Amino acid sequence: MIRNFHLADLFTIANGFCGVGALFEAMRFLTTGIAAMLYTAALLIPLAFVFDVLDGRIARWRHAASPMGREMDSLADVISFGVAPAGIAFAAGLTSRLDQLVLMYFVGCGLSRLARFNVTADALATETGKVRHFEGTPSRRASCPSGS
Repeated sequence: MIRNFHLADLFTIANGFCGVGALFEAMRFLTTGIAAMLYTAALLIPLAFVFDVLDGRIARWRHAASPMGREMDSLADVISFGVAPAGIAFAAGLTSRLDQLVLMYFVGCGLSRLARFNVTADALATETGKVRHFEGTPSRRASCPSGS
């Protein structure tokens, strides 16, 4: 695994760490009731977005991307932009069964978008490796289910 590791992958891992950290802070809020922990959880999501943007730019800048990096990026995105926001929303009080269904739908949109992206990315990529056009359910750029 280390032989296939690229600089961009460190930023991808930082993205995932932000998502997991946000979940931990949301759980800590549930056990302590200290609102600052919920705010910290919410602030970790935009930080994850910064790392997500940087990992793609670094990979294109260095011309160093790998299938493992793409898969890892998708997993980090599902955590940071699907599961963590749903966990934060639950911790903030969206706890009814209907709320939970909506949150699960939100996570499902992210999962399906990223899976579809991974399946079609090679065919849609330009010579620089960037995918300029993509159809699917959005995860972090728009609201579900209109597509992007």
